Amino acid sequence: MTPSESTLRVLIVDDNRDGADALGLLVEAFGNQVHVTYGGSQALDVATAFRPDLMLVDLAMPDMDGCVLASRFREIPAFARTKIVAITGHADIGHRAMAKKAGFDAVLAKPVSLNDVEGVLDGLKVVSSRQSLNLRSGRGTPETQSRLLIGEARRIRSERESKALTLAESQAAICEGILGFQEEYMGLRAERIHSHFIKDLLVVRIQGTLTLAERQLGKASPEKGRDLIKQTRKQLVELARPMLESLVHEVTGVKVRSMHHDISTVTGEEVVVFTLVTSPRLE
Repeated sequence: MTPSESTLRVLIVDDNRDGADALGLLVEAFGNQVHVTYGGSQALDVATAFRPDLMLVDLAMPDMDGCVLASRFREIPAFARTKIVAITGHADIGHRAMAKKAGFDAVLAKPVSLNDVEGVLDGLKVVSSRQSLNLRSGRGTPETQSRLLIGEARRIRSERESKALTLAESQAAICEGILGFQEEYMGLRAERIHSHFIKDLLVVRIQGTLTLAERQLGKASPEKGRDLIKQTRKQLVELARPMLESLVHEVTGVKVRSMHHDISTVTGEEVVVFTLVTSPRLE
């Protein structure tokens, strides 16, 4: 199995920032894509965009404890097969039973050992490999989509009786527009980009966009640096909101109701979620 075939998408949820970030670095060291969030309420939104194969969730969190979070995830069909593992300092029989009842697949005791993490990841490698085979055989959705110039998208729409793009054309035009925006407006070049629609949501994932300065800042001052990177990126994207909303409106024909942005200061992946006024009408 090649490294790309064994890569998993892992969401870590823990209100202990230092512990969460340390675990994130460990999981990333095994060659996986990692997103770290520090609260249960935020994890619900992040998971919808990040689509993790595995969630490592702390049980004791102030805003929403891990058992409540796991129960909510298990009520969502999209996460029916996602593996959810509890991370807790209380791994006695009672807490393990409570976690299992809430929907956790397994429980790991803090401090989590290297062997424990590796065992959980290895258990999901077969699933990851099967998904990779599906991509190569054309049965899956590619991680990096093709790109369609906005001018070409306009021409296609003008020649079509429905005046609408297909799903693939819309996704390709969104990818092209976002990449062009990042390069021109922010001076960034993304390694990969993927966009998909979920009813009235448009989720765009952009991989590999941390600048050298941001990486150095994150290493020099992990907690302050991480917060500063996120604040700066959010401010830049917020300033560009009219441009991004206009791009989405032009491609989909539907106005944007709201926009949510997040960036992982561990992996460099950015997620932008657009909530549309209604589901787009596609060719």
